[in-house]
Amino acid sequence: MTSHARERLGETMQQGLVSAEVLERIHQGTLEVLRDPGMRILSRTMREALASAGAAVDHDREVVRFPQELVTETLAGMRAQIEEGARQLIFNGVVASRTPSGVQAKFGGACIRYLDLTRQEVRAPTEDDLVTLVRLGDALPNVTWVGNPVVYLRSSDGEPVPAHLQRVRTAALVAKHTTKYGPTEVANVAELEFLIALGELARGGREAYLENPCFVTAKETISPLMLDRDAAEVLVALAQRRLPCTIIPMPLSGVSAPVSAVGNVIVANAEIIGVMVGVRAVVPEAVVGGGVISGIMDMRTGGASFSAPEAIRQDLMLAQLHRERYGFDLGIGTGYTDAVVPGVQASAEKAAKFAAAASFGCHNYPVGLLDGGRTFCPEEALIDLEIAEIVDRQFSCDGEVDAGQMAAVIREAGIGGSYLGLDHTLEHFREAFWQPAVFSRDSSAQVETDTSRTLAAARDKIEALTGPSGSAVEWRTDWDAIDAIVAEAERALQPAG
Repeated sequence: MTSHARERLGETMQQGLVSAEVLERIHQGTLEVLRDPGMRILSRTMREALASAGAAVDHDREVVRFPQELVTETLAGMRAQIEEGARQLIFNGVVASRTPSGVQAKFGGACIRYLDLTRQEVRAPTEDDLVTLVRLGDALPNVTWVGNPVVYLRSSDGEPVPAHLQRVRTAALVAKHTTKYGPTEVANVAELEFLIALGELARGGREAYLENPCFVTAKETISPLMLDRDAAEVLVALAQRRLPCTIIPMPLSGVSAPVSAVGNVIVANAEIIGVMVGVRAVVPEAVVGGGVISGIMDMRTGGASFSAPEAIRQDLMLAQLHRERYGFDLGIGTGYTDAVVPGVQASAEKAAKFAAAASFGCHNYPVGLLDGGRTFCPEEALIDLEIAEIVDRQFSCDGEVDAGQMAAVIREAGIGGSYLGLDHTLEHFREAFWQPAVFSRDSSAQVETDTSRTLAAARDKIEALTGPSGSAVEWRTDWDAIDAIVAEAERALQPAG
C-alpha cells in the first residue's frame, strides 16, 4: 500500500467523536480556565515573559492568568507557521501522533521495572537489560524509534547508577547499540547539553541532528494546572535550540480533573495551551507540540486506570479538538495498559488503544509497556507488534485496484473453481496476507494455553534476534567519543540536593 493511499484512508477513517459545537464549548471552557484560575508556573523567566506579553502575573503566588487575546494570538501564530511548512514534531516514546504510513512502533517508556519472564521476576533494570532491549528494537523491522524502554538504574554488576547520571548514561548506551535513535529522558537543562552532544555525534553533525533529533523528549505538567521549574526551563531550552518542544499532561479524572470527559479534556487542554503560550512568550518562533495521557480514578481500588474506555475517549476528544479547531497534531496516550503481565487483559486494552489511534491516522504505537507504564517486557513488545499489524491491516486498503485484472482471474478459475493453483495466487499471496510470527493460526495443537504458546513463540523470536546467531547489525564503532561525552558529564553534573 502506498503512503499516499494510506494518507487518504486515514482521512476517511478519522471520524470525529463530538460535534464542532462541543469542540467550541471545550475551547471556550479552556479560555475561561486560563483566564481564571490560570496556571501556576514555577519558572520566573517564563512568568516575566508572559507578563511582558500581557498576562496577569502574581510572582508571589507564581500564578499566571492568560487574557483571551494572548491565547488567541498565540494559537493563530503557531497555526500560520505550521501551514507555511513548520514542523510540529510530537517527540515522545509513549504517545501516538499522526504518521503517513504503516506500523512505526516505538521502544520507549523509561520504565523503572523490567519483567523477566524467563526468571519469573520483576526487577530494577540493569545495563544488560537495556542493551538487550535496544538491540531487540534495532532488529525488529517495524520498530522505527528506539529510545529508553527502561531507565538505566543498575550497572551489570548490580551497582546503582547515580540518579543525576541516569539519563546521560542511558542515552550513551542507546547510541552505542542501535541505529534507530529515538527519544530518551531529560530531567534538567544541565544535562541537556550532554544529551545534545550525544545526539549530534550519533547523527553525524548538528544540522543532521536538528533535522532528525534524538535523546530528548517531552515534559509533563503537574495536573491540575501546574508547570514546575525544571520542566519549564527544559522546554524553553529545547525551543531556543530548535529542538522538539512537547508538553504532555496526565490528568486523572476524579483526582486531578473533574469526573467528566469534557472536564478532563478542558484541564488537559488548558495546561497544553498555557505552556504553548508560555514557551512562545520566551521564544516567539517556537512550534510547541502537545500530547495527553489521561486516566481515571478507579473508585473501587483507589488506583489509576489509563486503559478505561473513558480515558481513551478523553484523549481522542482532545486530539479532535487540536486537529479540527487549532490545526495542530496531538499525541494520544496509546502505550499504557493497566495489566501487569502479558495476557488477555493487556492484549484487549492494547488492541482497543491501537485501533483508536489508527482511526485518527496515528500508527506509531509504543510497544512493550505494562502496569501503567512502569514495567517493560520484551515478550509484550512482540505481542504488541502483532496487534499493531492486525490493526494496521484492518485500516489499510489495496490502493490502486485493477478491476479488469480481477475479472480475468475470476474468469480463469470459473464457476465452482479453485484459486489455490492459479499463478496469480502464487505470485501475490505473500504480499496480500500478513503472516504472524508470535500468534498462531494452527488449531491442531491446543495442549498449552494460547497465552503460554504465544509467550513461548515470543521468547524464541527474541532469542533468535538478540542471541549470538541473531541478525548482524552494524552498531556504532565510535564508542570512545561517546564515552568521552559521558565522562565530561560525570565531571560537570552534580547530584541534586
